[in-house]
Amino acid sequence: MRKKICLLVIGVILLVCALATLAACESYKATALEKVGDANAKVYSNGGLVVEQGGYLYFINGYTDYLTENPKDNWFGTPVKGAIVRVTYNADGTLGDDYVIVVPKTVMASSENVGFSIFGEWIYYVSPSAATDRSGKVQTDTLQFMRTKIDGTGTQVIFEIDNTSVKYKYTSSALVWYDSTDSKLYSKDLSAKSFKKSAKGDCIAEDVASVHFIKNEEYDPAAKDTPVADYVLYTKNSEKSYDNSNTLYAVAPRGGDPKTLIGENTYTDGKYSISVLASSVEGNALAIYYTKTSYVGTSSSGTVVGTYAYRFAAGTALAGVVAANEVRLSASDLSSIVPISYAEGVVKTGSNTVIYHTDGTDPSTFGDLDVSTLLTVRNGAFYYLNSDGIILYYPLDNSGNAHFAYTTGEKAMTSFTGAEYFDGYFYFIVDDDYDYMSRVKLSEIDVYSGKDAAVTRVAIVNAEDKEKMESEEKEDKD
Repeated sequence: MRKKICLLVIGVILLVCALATLAACESYKATALEKVGDANAKVYSNGGLVVEQGGYLYFINGYTDYLTENPKDNWFGTPVKGAIVRVTYNADGTLGDDYVIVVPKTVMASSENVGFSIFGEWIYYVSPSAATDRSGKVQTDTLQFMRTKIDGTGTQVIFEIDNTSVKYKYTSSALVWYDSTDSKLYSKDLSAKSFKKSAKGDCIAEDVASVHFIKNEEYDPAAKDTPVADYVLYTKNSEKSYDNSNTLYAVAPRGGDPKTLIGENTYTDGKYSISVLASSVEGNALAIYYTKTSYVGTSSSGTVVGTYAYRFAAGTALAGVVAANEVRLSASDLSSIVPISYAEGVVKTGSNTVIYHTDGTDPSTFGDLDVSTLLTVRNGAFYYLNSDGIILYYPLDNSGNAHFAYTTGEKAMTSFTGAEYFDGYFYFIVDDDYDYMSRVKLSEIDVYSGKDAAVTRVAIVNAEDKEKMESEEKEDKD
């Protein structure tokens, strides 16, 4: 009898522990929003701080320290500052007053990727894990790839990995990521109804030496073919001994036979290795920018022969590069470049900024101008962040000096996301005591007008910060 009582007590204790564990688990249950955007509308500005779809602007509300010691700080339903918020987006760029949280999770940056993307009815993002180990420490080194419907429901964990700097890309059909430990590209099918978060997905390329993810900022659900921007570029080194050349491939997000873009048959004057620096897509036409290094015989000491540009015909039937159609931008490795457009060329960023043109005209130089963090080239000017995170602009015709875009001194949080240009505005999380999303209108930036551009907060402020702000305003009045 004592043995039975003992076993009964132990069973009750285990049941209580199990119930307590379940009670402490994060829940993704949510009530659907009353108003929902159009899942069939085109999407603009994917992969950044702000995304526009169906008359709504979705944006990262602000920054909150995800290296928290309290797991509940990032439980679904708790975050406000780091959440994804939605507001009505009017045709003239003005915003409504119907701010609402759609994804109450902390969205974080990873690798060179920032922010989130929307494809159809799903919002895709990454977030630090809120799980704890046996000692109760929050596993913030674990990255969770997640999605939530645009009505705020259906949240799922797609994939989980103990690597916050993993290279990845969300596409309209798959999550593609690069495992540098085994040199493989993996793809997880996003059409699945459920996911095993520990599963890597399907291997779509092996022996990968380097990978380049094309920006897929725009998405049209009505398009029948896989967008060329969804393709992934990668290189493989030669399998032959003492051959230091490589091959550049493009593969669809769900895999299949890769397309050889540059290989051993591309050039007849020698062997080369290719290093992709940048890419751009205009009208579903892919342009790539890359450095070529020449190798002679069995020597492993290569010689850089230049930085090149090449534009493929529009569509996803990518064919191999025709050497005669390459455009040589520079005889050197430009290392860090940002495309303006294929017609206008690329900007070599960093100190001694230069624009290299694809039409064969001489490069445009700008002395010792340093635009290391270029935002956009528009209205005849560079717009960029200085080392303090403040937006500056400089005229392309060298007719003036660099000027601050505004004089009120707001700084972008460059350690997290920097700033982003979209549809006439610069969006950035202000690095101050509160760290919320703000924006400034490009057309208001003109030092010669005598009118200062206004940096306007666009965010839902949490209760604690709102109380502090009101207290500060009261003190200022007194």
